Amino acid sequence: MNKENQLPSMATHAQVFNQKHLNERIMFKYQLSVRMLDGGKCEAERIWYGLDADFLAKERIVWCPENGLQEATMLQPHLNESGTLLVNGQQGQSDLSSQRTQFNLNSKSLTFAKCPCTMLSIPFEVMHHWQQLIAGETLHLDYAVLKVQAHTGVSLTMFTEGKYKVVSVTPEKWFWRLLFGSTKYYFEGDAPKLVKIIGLLEPRDRNSRGKYVEYLGRAIFDNTLDFSTIKGCEYA
Repeated sequence: MNKENQLPSMATHAQVFNQKHLNERIMFKYQLSVRMLDGGKCEAERIWYGLDADFLAKERIVWCPENGLQEATMLQPHLNESGTLLVNGQQGQSDLSSQRTQFNLNSKSLTFAKCPCTMLSIPFEVMHHWQQLIAGETLHLDYAVLKVQAHTGVSLTMFTEGKYKVVSVTPEKWFWRLLFGSTKYYFEGDAPKLVKIIGLLEPRDRNSRGKYVEYLGRAIFDNTLDFSTIKGCEYA
């Protein structure tokens, strides 16, 4: 294939630390890739691995500048859990197979109050609204949770921390704020160049009593992901 006809893409790896650990022990690793699709859409995929390189989980989203999140999928084989979300405007079609559904496929319609997002699609929203965030505006989105076929409001605000522009993603409901706090995306300099994420992580797990365990921690990238280079998704 002629390189001039290839659509742009980028990829990096991350080392992930659990904030509950007092030492600096790596807990997970993941590969994050971003690429342009035909028709101006963007795709991002995140594949999680354990320290012995065993596959743990996979997330994928499709996003477009005009309509935001279009598709989202997740797979966590160790929990026998998989889910998809298709978005059309303010409407979503969610399919889930997990312990919650007795491992049967359960379909549910969702109506979003704001533009839907996932943790994987948020960098695209940050890029798309970069100038508004820098100007001090708050961005309100509807965070879609595929593993429970639900959604909840989140607010995005930007502040400066040393050499970084930091976008804080905070649940609007007090209960989720108390439980998970804010997830922070760190961008280098004055452009949407993502270098690390601190806060809510995937995948999750179950403890000895069968209760789900959510991880909070830090994902540090091997190299910067410059979202401003994705053709057709330029930040304003």
